[in-house]
Amino acid sequence: MHILLLMLVVALLAACASVQELVVPRQSPELGFRFGELIFEDGFETGSEWRAYETGADLFLGVRAGAFRVEFSGRQYVWSQRNGQHRNVVVEADVRQMSDYDHNGYGLACRLDPGNSGRGYFFFISGDGHASIRWSNGRSLEPIVAAAPSAHIRQGQSSNRLRVVCIDDYLALWVNGRFVADARDSRTGQGEVGLAAVMNYAGVRLAVDFDDIKVWRAALDMRES
Repeated sequence: MHILLLMLVVALLAACASVQELVVPRQSPELGFRFGELIFEDGFETGSEWRAYETGADLFLGVRAGAFRVEFSGRQYVWSQRNGQHRNVVVEADVRQMSDYDHNGYGLACRLDPGNSGRGYFFFISGDGHASIRWSNGRSLEPIVAAAPSAHIRQGQSSNRLRVVCIDDYLALWVNGRFVADARDSRTGQGEVGLAAVMNYAGVRLAVDFDDIKVWRAALDMRES
């Protein structure tokens, strides 16, 4: 297992993303999808397939008490990814935010660069009930779907079941079984699945546990969703 530092300074509103390019969250999904073969599931008894790192109190990525913990302080985003490239998938996981400061971001990623550059798609919710879909070029996070509040997100120190859809150029985020946001983007077509968190304030600590992740092959269903 590779041991790598997974950390970059965040630019939540990247200069290369103009307001006109942002997608406003919709009330219902543009497309439906269907599940295929279950590729893998992980209850994080060991987490040996995931990239881990630890620098004492500054950053921890690894398994604690049967979940994968992402914990760090400061203005940055971090991620861990699992070896194995996939193209069209649906990913689900239980995600629990345990920090007092709710203005943060945490969630799942797909099509991450296997070289661990951070390039790929990120699907975030926050402790204060917002959701967004973002692209990372390896240096900053660019919004594809702008952060917006959702009544489907349990706020504060709570658990949420996330589902992300990455099929062809279609990206979608579901929370607790309810649709939240979707978009079209074709900057990359395959890559690894990831777990991620982001904080845009110095001196603030964020801790998130991920558990019971499942990844399926999937395809679009052109019938009305």
